[in-house]
Amino acid sequence: MHHPRRLSLLFIALSGFLCSDISVATNGYFPHGVGAKNKAMAGAGTAMPEDAISVVNNPAVAAFLDDRMDVGVSVFMPRRNYSTFYGGYNGRYNTFSFGEVDIDSDDDFFILPEIAGTHRLENDSAFAWAFYTRGGAGGTYRGGSATFDPDADGPLGISTFPGTYGDGTASLELTQALLDITWARRLGERTSFGVSAVLAAQSLEVEGIGGFSKYTETFASSNGSELPENLSGNGRDVNYGVGLKLGMHRLLGEHFSFGLMYATEINIGSSSDYADLLADGGDLDIPAWFKMGLTWRPSERFSFSVDVQKIWYASIDAWGNSFANVYDCPTAGRGGTDMKKCLGCNIAPGFGWNNVPVYSFGSSWKVSDKWTLRAGMSIGDQPVLFYENTFNIPIFNLTEAHYTLGVSHRLRNGGELTLALMYSEEESLETVNQLDPSQVIRMTTDQFDVQLSYSWGL
Repeated sequence: MHHPRRLSLLFIALSGFLCSDISVATNGYFPHGVGAKNKAMAGAGTAMPEDAISVVNNPAVAAFLDDRMDVGVSVFMPRRNYSTFYGGYNGRYNTFSFGEVDIDSDDDFFILPEIAGTHRLENDSAFAWAFYTRGGAGGTYRGGSATFDPDADGPLGISTFPGTYGDGTASLELTQALLDITWARRLGERTSFGVSAVLAAQSLEVEGIGGFSKYTETFASSNGSELPENLSGNGRDVNYGVGLKLGMHRLLGEHFSFGLMYATEINIGSSSDYADLLADGGDLDIPAWFKMGLTWRPSERFSFSVDVQKIWYASIDAWGNSFANVYDCPTAGRGGTDMKKCLGCNIAPGFGWNNVPVYSFGSSWKVSDKWTLRAGMSIGDQPVLFYENTFNIPIFNLTEAHYTLGVSHRLRNGGELTLALMYSEEESLETVNQLDPSQVIRMTTDQFDVQLSYSWGL
């Protein structure tokens, strides 16, 4: 009935979107919500099944949904900027100094598609599937310069090179395509459990980072005679992985419902083309994710939801390791002797991201049989620790608060159109350059998101 072979072909075809510029990045690189209705409520609604794409937030809700389909597309508009304030070292004393600049990222417009379906089965069971994307925390920075000694204590000496990291235009593009294949079952009238197999495809492309060659294990272990081949400029590296998602949904009396979901970490495989850049020889796994929510529905027309979620970025070495680990690399010029602290090793420098808790509040009001209004707000911590700036320029995301609005309109044919709007206010991080304490770097970002979805019964 659910045609697993067709779903596999669908995933392969849709993962081709990884070769185009699609992305979303809010809570770290996880979206502030999935589906237009969930986005309009700032990610709240784990305990409020409304459409097929709801199974991404909680697979158990599939058992409470009728046969239906959802198709949506969003336009995501992040604005990123980094600026530097000149310091006096200018590459001396084994420092890595950025030129004095104020640069906006070129990547500020992205398209994000999604599609999902649910189907009732016998014995109070249900099958569902959902395709969606996330990622795109990176940016593209044209211009700038960097001053450093490219071969540590070698003969070249201090020089100034074009580009943020002295290797031309600096950019990082991370994109993920995911397919949830879900089975759920009701136990009685009030409770359901669900499980999803999560198929993931991840694309990583990095350019303009070659100025960090001397900080790699390849360079250090060869005493500076060998340059790393898998650090930068190797095109798209696509890897695949499988994870598991568990969910529970429970009706608590007449007016309340409760839901929770846990998604395991997904081992996405090593990005061999960037093994000299990332910890553990290129591992950039997808972190574990947890959501829990409570919905209060005092009447058929009004509801209010509160959700709590957590994303475990710090459990992934490439995300969680501090870039300060590089100080112990033998060729960093800091007197270090630990080869395992060089880029590409198992305890190598990383982006220094922390685990992210998020608190979401959302409400919906059915004004009439045709119109429903929604609004929400979410608050979380930015993942980038305040002193982790140097390595984060091409991938930082600092947003904390998201403000959302939405509206749904039921059409004469029974279908429903939903519009969701999001604004994430400007946040900034200003602290000293980790590789030149005489210099200050400031990173700034804000975001907009517009999504339109269409839903219909089968």
